[in-house]
Amino acid sequence: MIWLTWRQFRAQSVVGAVVLVVAVLASVLAGRALAEMWTNSGAAACPATGDCAALDSFLSEANRSWASAVYGFGAALLYLVPPLVGVFWGAPLVARELEAGTHRLVWNQSVTRVRWLGTKLAILGAASMAFAGLLSLATTLAAQRLDETGYNRLEPVLFGARGIVPVAYAAFAFVLGVVVGMVFRRTVPAMATTLAVYAGLGAAMALGLRGHLLPATHIQLPLNTDNINSMGLSQDGVMRVEAGVDLPGAWVLQNTTVTSTGQEFTGPGNTQLCGRDGSPKDCIGWLGSLGLKQDIVYQPAGHFWPLQWAEAGVFLALAGLLVTFGFWWLRRRSN
Repeated sequence: MIWLTWRQFRAQSVVGAVVLVVAVLASVLAGRALAEMWTNSGAAACPATGDCAALDSFLSEANRSWASAVYGFGAALLYLVPPLVGVFWGAPLVARELEAGTHRLVWNQSVTRVRWLGTKLAILGAASMAFAGLLSLATTLAAQRLDETGYNRLEPVLFGARGIVPVAYAAFAFVLGVVVGMVFRRTVPAMATTLAVYAGLGAAMALGLRGHLLPATHIQLPLNTDNINSMGLSQDGVMRVEAGVDLPGAWVLQNTTVTSTGQEFTGPGNTQLCGRDGSPKDCIGWLGSLGLKQDIVYQPAGHFWPLQWAEAGVFLALAGLLVTFGFWWLRRRSN
């Protein structure tokens, strides 16, 4: 079964291996280039001396360099790998054989259904996880100096391309494709369905569920009028104020301007100071006299790895449930 599985998927395996080798080599070269820029700029001394001109110089040079582009491509690739694995490795794995009827030949040669499916899942599932894991490691190492400048790894754009979650994504996407292929028994519909389900669940996790995997921190701070990003006053007197917050490395889930009693501040605004004829300085001064606060809910920087393990656990658990269902479906429904 191992030899047969390799024969059936050697083309995909070779393509995947080539992509992985190229991506890892590019990440290694990019990491070395960024490390050289870091050393030459003197940015390593910035935290000790407090002089961050060197850090700004490093960031400016890095953002214009090819190394930064390679890092960005690697991060984007980590988002593409799991759905591609599910669509092109997982979905055709069983669906193609069920569609063509070749599975009957294997089952009639003393190979049980459980062994047939288990071998396929074990070999290609492990290959999928190794592919994503090595790519994630290479991208993380390449971005080491960028991370030291304060890159926020908890931001949704970066979080899914770091740590161990890409491995769990790949495992889930692969198993999802296999199970969908078993149920549909048609390759093309299975591929399309796998992509749609994975994209929907991934978006739901990134945009809503992730922030609640661990208890978030809730604080209220006095409104910092020096850090107001935007403010607006409508014709009916409703006013909106948005201020930034200085929480290094944190993922801010909610940042609402509230009154001293905790209610969301909506005005009424001072039309003389904040209207068309007023000046921003006068309006900000008036806001500062109201005793407003910022109601903030956030995941602190220290939650990066706990969130990684929590999210990876969710996707691995879903993959396990799909595997269990797949074996049940194979024994009960397939022929």
